[in-house]
Amino acid sequence: MIIAIVGCTHGELNLIYSTLNKIEEENNFKVDLLICCGDFECVRNSVDNECLNVPNKYKKEENDFKDYYTGKKKAKVLTIFVGGNHEAMNVLKQLYYGGWVAPNIYFLGYSNVHNINNLRIGNLSGIYKKYNYYKKYCEWYPYNELTKVSAYHIRKYEIEKLKLIKEKMDIVITHDWPNNIEKHGDINDLLRRKYHFQSDIYNNTLGNPHTEILLNKLKPQFWFASHLHVKYSAIYLHNDQTNYTRFLSLDKAQPHKHFLQILNIEKKNDIVYLNFNHLSNLNTDNQNVKNNNTYNQDGKNSENIKNSQKEDILLEKNENADFNNENSSTDNTNNNYEIKLKEDNENCQEKESFSNENKNYEKEKLIKSKESEIKEENKQQIEEIEIKEKNKKEIIKEDEVIIEEEINKDEDNYKEREATKKEQEQEQEQKQENEIKKEKEENEEKEVDDIKNCENINFNNKKESKMKNEDFKLDYKNEDSVEDKCYICYDLEWLAILKANHHFISISSVKDYNLEDLKYPTKEDFQFVENKLKNLDKITVDDKDYFLVHGYNKPNYKNLYEQRQLFLKRFELEELNIYNECEINFFNEEIKLLESTKKDEDLNEQNEVRLSLNNQT
Repeated sequence: MIIAIVGCTHGELNLIYSTLNKIEEENNFKVDLLICCGDFECVRNSVDNECLNVPNKYKKEENDFKDYYTGKKKAKVLTIFVGGNHEAMNVLKQLYYGGWVAPNIYFLGYSNVHNINNLRIGNLSGIYKKYNYYKKYCEWYPYNELTKVSAYHIRKYEIEKLKLIKEKMDIVITHDWPNNIEKHGDINDLLRRKYHFQSDIYNNTLGNPHTEILLNKLKPQFWFASHLHVKYSAIYLHNDQTNYTRFLSLDKAQPHKHFLQILNIEKKNDIVYLNFNHLSNLNTDNQNVKNNNTYNQDGKNSENIKNSQKEDILLEKNENADFNNENSSTDNTNNNYEIKLKEDNENCQEKESFSNENKNYEKEKLIKSKESEIKEENKQQIEEIEIKEKNKKEIIKEDEVIIEEEINKDEDNYKEREATKKEQEQEQEQKQENEIKKEKEENEEKEVDDIKNCENINFNNKKESKMKNEDFKLDYKNEDSVEDKCYICYDLEWLAILKANHHFISISSVKDYNLEDLKYPTKEDFQFVENKLKNLDKITVDDKDYFLVHGYNKPNYKNLYEQRQLFLKRFELEELNIYNECEINFFNEEIKLLESTKKDEDLNEQNEVRLSLNNQT
């Protein structure tokens, strides 16, 4: 699958899609998926523009997104994006769990995991600020200058949900960088292009420290980001020295900027491969290093050193000879005196040896007597110890007999208890199975009704078939083969995590979701989600079933409230507590305005058709 990655979009969709067209024509391939790493700026009208935190010099009355929202233009490729720090927060906030903002353009949500053509993609929207990390979402429409900013700051609850993931992750998309990632690439080249990063790198404040923990926990194959308006790549080797993550950040979408990168990613047998056929080959020339021969200046002096050593040896021999001649005369006078001394010493030694023999004989007698006494004492002690050991063995044998009798009694009692427990467990399991079957039947009926009412899908209607074929048709390689199409699908583990921890952020909860310890889902949570997914449309890729997100065939992108409610109903989740009454009223009024604009658009279309018919006649 060929994937295009874009840095900060800033509403420049025309530039991005036109650049993709040129690349495809020049290289004879087709992009399957477009990933935008934040600052998408999906501004539909003036109200959205007011909710956008952008400096006045960069603010536009309208950007390219409006044409794609109204249907004047079509997104040529399935486009997914995360939220950054320049977003219309009134739009993204309604799609907390993700949704369609235009045909073929999908917002991934605040924190989420999706499956796209067997690739498991996780995301995190927003940027990190320490002073808002532990705060609850307390920003509502109408936004002021402060709440416009704090609305896109990452909360602890989003990070903690992603930390619970256990299954392997292929791609993670964020807006800002993980902390310390700059140290795993060419940091000198980065500072040459962005010299003002020096203080942040020195103080270790460049990037999000909590996404650095996620990077080590999830160990994805790829991590895509933007935010800093610079193209930068790094390879992060994990502590196990076997897994590594390829990090890539890109510049903002602007002419003559490095804002787009194309990767050819394949996944076979749960292993991700990266093809580099579309990249230019770099040839490096080998430089030959010549060894310079140095002249040995000490060679001349070596002969002089040897000659001086020979002269010193001859002098020493002459001095020793003179010393021996002088001492030869004195040796004769001293010989007689030494002979007398030797005789006296021999006599003294004989006397001393005789006395020593007598002493040794007496000592030996005493030693033998003591040894005999010690042996007798040892024999008595050994006999006493043996008697004690015999008594102990007899006592132990008696205790063992008593213990064996008690064990046999306990085993009989234990077997009886286990038998009763098994009977009780079997009865409980049968009751639970009956209850689950009833719930399944009821939920299936409800689910079918909800989907029909919310999506209003009627495949036999000619008008809707035309809309599918024209306005809402995804840009596929081959419409007949499922594997060549890009589908956004739900992730089982992630939905189970939401089911297990959604109650902290639901409208009925009073607790602070940032301060609670989140838990990994139980088997019951997984079973619940599996049963819900069975009622949805599915595709099969590499013998695996994937269940499609809501609106994959006809996204109701103009009614964001309806999209959110459909997701919550599918998985029996309560409404979120991140909205207040004033904001909900604003959303309802927004829907009424959209409905009125729909009617006006339909009338305009009908009038245009009538005029064209009248002109033909």
